[in-house]
Amino acid sequence: MTDTTTSKGSTGRRRALVTGASAGIGLAFAERLASDGFDLIVVARSRDRLDALAERLAQQHGVRVEVLPADLTDSLERGLVEDVIADNVLDLLVNNAGFGTMGRFAESDVDEEEKEVMLNVVALSRLTRAALPGMIERGRGGIINVSSLAAFQATPYNATYAATKAFVNSFTEAVFEELRDSPVVLQALCPGFTRTEFQDRAGIDVSRIPDMAWMEPAAVVDASLAALGRRELICIPGFSNRALAAFTSTLPRSWARRVAGVIGRRLLD
Repeated sequence: MTDTTTSKGSTGRRRALVTGASAGIGLAFAERLASDGFDLIVVARSRDRLDALAERLAQQHGVRVEVLPADLTDSLERGLVEDVIADNVLDLLVNNAGFGTMGRFAESDVDEEEKEVMLNVVALSRLTRAALPGMIERGRGGIINVSSLAAFQATPYNATYAATKAFVNSFTEAVFEELRDSPVVLQALCPGFTRTEFQDRAGIDVSRIPDMAWMEPAAVVDASLAALGRRELICIPGFSNRALAAFTSTLPRSWARRVAGVIGRRLLD
């Protein structure tokens, strides 16, 4: 299941664990952190992708990259990842693994919806819990929980995904406040449309999304790490995304969900 042999900070470099590291925002985090000199533990389901990533980053940046293939919706595999987190000296945990589904909830595959909750909510919570005691004891560390712009309102045709991301924001805010007097910091990262594999898996018709709405994963990561350095709790990368979130917050909830429903239908058609 895992190639990881923990050797708590044996290289003297900072160490980070990134979930969903084989593609998209997780991959961009792994690349940026390796370039910043972090040793890495990379987690995803695809061993082949992780092996290729580990080899490339080690050659390019001279860092140690440990590969940890795991399906975080499986309780046994997730438990092994929790153990690795608890047994390592981590300076940063990036809870990026997640996915979304599109369509009418009444017509959805309920097993797939359950997996979505398990990955986006349960795994994120349990991995955060595994990391925090060591970080608090050492007096340093950070956790980035990747959320979404969808967290800020109910989203018809994307109901489960938006609900899980609303949980991520609320959970991260609450734990951040619990740690107000600690050097350990949490962040909820709330990107908008980002060019990743996420849209294909969710069944979103990207041809209807204007080019100006998109961000590249590397730009999202740059914004996140800069905000983490400022101890900002909520990070919304991109001016247009921040403006949209601010505008949505001024609308009555009934209006916001109706607008979201119109957009959702267009993305499904």
